Amino acid sequence: MRSNVLNSSSGDYLEGLRPEKLLKWNYVKCAAPIAANVGLGDGAGAVAAGQVWGILFPGDRGELYPTYMTTVGAFTTTGMMPQIEGAIPIVDAAGTAVGFNVQLDAETTTNHGFELSIGGSSTVKNNANAYTIGEHNGHIDATFWTQDWTDYDCVVIGFRKVQAHQSGHSGILAAASGDPLYTDFAAFGIQSADDIQIATDLNNGGSGTYTDTTQAPTDSQNHRFKVILAKDGSVTYKHIGNAIAGAGALAAPTATASFTFDSGDIVVPYMSVLKNAAADVELLLKDIEVVRQPNVSGHARV
Repeated sequence: MRSNVLNSSSGDYLEGLRPEKLLKWNYVKCAAPIAANVGLGDGAGAVAAGQVWGILFPGDRGELYPTYMTTVGAFTTTGMMPQIEGAIPIVDAAGTAVGFNVQLDAETTTNHGFELSIGGSSTVKNNANAYTIGEHNGHIDATFWTQDWTDYDCVVIGFRKVQAHQSGHSGILAAASGDPLYTDFAAFGIQSADDIQIATDLNNGGSGTYTDTTQAPTDSQNHRFKVILAKDGSVTYKHIGNAIAGAGALAAPTATASFTFDSGDIVVPYMSVLKNAAADVELLLKDIEVVRQPNVSGHARV
């Protein structure tokens, strides 16, 4: 075989093995997210529950990562469009109240929030969001800040099987009881107002499994969560509080839960947020990273 052909093929092979960043954004290092398709609704600023907004996250080289935000609950005329709040520092600090504010209409509306899907709607799979169990591994990792964690009873990240959006999912996780509506998922973060918990369900079990880690976040401090998906479908969890956004030595929660997706399942990364009280309490996203391996760009297609 000619060496130039071998080298070309080898390059393609190595590229396929390289981890692929589906989303990589940090509020200090990157430009502000771009909220696309955020209109004025009925002309007075209100939109119905289930409104979809496109959010583009610029990477540190100017590349754009598309996401798909679906509102949970109606967005009234008092709602705040997703935007950067505060003056960007040179270096983040754990207590810095600056970041991408995603409180939306929670200042005057109770039980309002959103679900964020990576790379497009998680109702369908595509090459920007899908992980096939048995073929891919990866993670979703996000850092949040708020002055009062008890105002948010669902701030989770994780993976779920591809299916239609379920607006009641975050409320069930907030209650830590009942049918979570998604048939297969694993989520980690704030649940039941100020508790750090794990929630899962497999093959439409119907009742969900809710595990309290016995840990809690600190008000007015960053908290970083990471959900790791192995090639065999097993899921593990790590987190750290009171550290610089996207940094710090992550550790497993004090109590955890065993969970494994079925081989062949196609899952997508997601974020789910619900606020339990009407108050002007910001929820700031400071850093987020979503990685998949092997790389499917230009190679195997889902």
